Formats: sequence, C-alpha cells, structure tokens
Amino acid sequence: MDGKRFEISALLDTYGALLSARQRDVLDLYYNGDLSLAEIAEDTGITRQGVRDALKKGEAELLDYEEKLGFRGKVLHLRGYAEKLKELAFRSGDAELMAIAEGLGAEF
Repeated sequence: MDGKRFEISALLDTYGALLSARQRDVLDLYYNGDLSLAEIAEDTGITRQGVRDALKKGEAELLDYEEKLGFRGKVLHLRGYAEKLKELAFRSGDAELMAIAEGLGAEF
C-alpha cells in the first residue's frame, strides 16, 4: 500500500464515524477494498463522477480532522513511547514492568 493510501486508510479508521455514510462507504471500498472508481460506481449505484467527488471531499475532511484534532499523530507518538518502554522493560528483566509494557503494546 502506498503512502497516501495507507494514510487515508488509517485516518478512515480514526475519523470514519465523522463522515457521511456515503463518504465512509466510498472511501472504504476504494482504500480498503481496492476497488476502482467504476467498480464502486457500479456497486453503489452512483456515477463515477459522484464517486470521485465523494472520495475527494471525504479525503479532505479526514485530513482536516487530523490537522485540527491530531488523534492519529498522538497515537503514533504514544506507540513510539510504548515500544521504547517495552524495550527497556525486557532489558531490565523486571516481570511486572514487562507485563505493563506488554499491555501497553496491545493498546497501540
């Protein structure tokens, strides 16, 4: 998956509930289902141009949500800390700390 596809797919996971059902469905089919615009148009009964418009508008909204709210960036930041904690816990050999680190790793 290329960079933009991965980014939009990740943002869709984070902010998808804030989009209209149509935008969410179109973005999911395109980015997660790997369908073409023509295939999505056929499956949803909207025109190819309507699919393209929903994609562009949905992408813009997802990027805007991330710019304003920054949840995806914060999760990535916390994931880095969790990985570092995990590494340090296993180096220390402290069983309790390792259990905490494992639990954190599962959250992110």
